[in-house]
Amino acid sequence: MPNNTDDNTTDCGGLVSATDRGCHLYSFVIYTIVVGLLCLLGFVGNSVSFYVFYKDTVKTSTPFLFQGLSLIDNLLLVTAYPLYGINSFVEYTGRCTGYLKHGYSSIVLVYVYPLASVSQTATVWVTVLVAVNRYVAVCKPYQAPRLCSVRQAKIQLGAVLLLSVLYNVPKFAESYIEYDRDANALRPVHTELGDSFVYMLVYDNVLYLVFMMILPLLILAGLNIRLVRALKELGLKRAEMQSARQQQDNNVTLVLIIVVLVFIVCQTPALANKFMWSVLGEEARACGGFQFYFSRLSNMLVIVNSAVNFVVYFLFNTRFRQVFAQEVCGLCDPGSYMAFQVRQPLTPTIGPTELTPPK
Repeated sequence: MPNNTDDNTTDCGGLVSATDRGCHLYSFVIYTIVVGLLCLLGFVGNSVSFYVFYKDTVKTSTPFLFQGLSLIDNLLLVTAYPLYGINSFVEYTGRCTGYLKHGYSSIVLVYVYPLASVSQTATVWVTVLVAVNRYVAVCKPYQAPRLCSVRQAKIQLGAVLLLSVLYNVPKFAESYIEYDRDANALRPVHTELGDSFVYMLVYDNVLYLVFMMILPLLILAGLNIRLVRALKELGLKRAEMQSARQQQDNNVTLVLIIVVLVFIVCQTPALANKFMWSVLGEEARACGGFQFYFSRLSNMLVIVNSAVNFVVYFLFNTRFRQVFAQEVCGLCDPGSYMAFQVRQPLTPTIGPTELTPPK
């Protein structure tokens, strides 16, 4: 996740100033309400997306990767809300204060945060994988049968997931939970690794900036530009000269372009926030400071990125809507389902061997 060090824990039993109260309200609105709704709606949307792609009778690599991305995004949403929403709820409402007083939030920080980091890493690089897959299918079609089959997509997805876990293994060793008898509370304790200045500088800052933000954003921006150009070139052909399959393939490319644009818009503020975290002082991160407000917005946008793909699929993916409508009609009324099949026959997605390179 972007940052797990938001100054989100205070003594809930003490008095707070009007400024602190305003900051608690801001965090409550962003993290508890907005992020909570995003996590809930996003989980439902991703689950529906997974089901629709699963029920699609035409199996190609891009929908399969979208299916995997739906599951990974759900893992991110499930782990994100405990990290952000619960603390803000307790601080603002004053309810369930034992959650902070007895250090139960430490369990989330020590054990849930690394899982959230794994899911975020996977989300980033699976998005890159989908973009590379689509680039090969559109711009290198003669290599597509070898590189963009469903079998290859399964291997590639498995490799990304494995590398995402391995990259985040050190996070599981940064701290552990210790029981403080005097305070009757759990508290997180940094290990020697977690206290290492070199480790934090190299792993948590340099590698994070390069491999989690700068590199994937540059790759996605470059691939998106190339895909947009290819789509424009294909669009110059008269619609009647393109088969239904070719038009459907162009539609899949358009969906991927929009998914990548959403990713870039939502992840770029997190990159800026990480830079500010390294440059600005504590006063900027404290209540009332610029980064206090900006970091919460940037973290919220990361959640938006994992919550809105269903909307993108539904609005821009013709085949997704067709399969979705068939499944809804089939569940509600089998007769309507048969009628829909007659009125709206599905057009199969073009396979990699049927692609032609743009001129």
